[in-house]
Amino acid sequence: MDLRAPRFAGSPYIVKGVVLSVDPDLDVAPFQQIAAQLREFIERGDLHPGDPLPTVRQLAHDLGVAPNTVARAYTDLQDTGWLTSDGRRGTRVAQATPSDDARRRAAVLRDDVAGFITAARRRGYSKSEIRAALEHAGANI
Repeated sequence: MDLRAPRFAGSPYIVKGVVLSVDPDLDVAPFQQIAAQLREFIERGDLHPGDPLPTVRQLAHDLGVAPNTVARAYTDLQDTGWLTSDGRRGTRVAQATPSDDARRRAAVLRDDVAGFITAARRRGYSKSEIRAALEHAGANI
């Protein structure tokens, strides 16, 4: 789904070039995939403060997921300061995001790393295998 490609003339979705997708084969819940991708778009500057996002129903339809899946992703991002919702005005990127705050940004990174480690452990990787993979990836930064 391309958040920036207007579906019709006069579309409020002015952001260009951001593609959001859900992979049913991942061990990550669809709402978490959506939230993580939106957060990444904001952190990279692909989405800017005040940019509007599609409605829950529109994004759910575009991604082929239930509206509650998108609503949960939006709610999680609102609760952590990435998005704001203003009733009829819809959901937008927050004016001040956690990426603006070094402590909050570090906490997000720790959460992401912890999530990766948890997923790897569930797949049966040992602590030493995970550590080696992290060290290898860290050497290539």
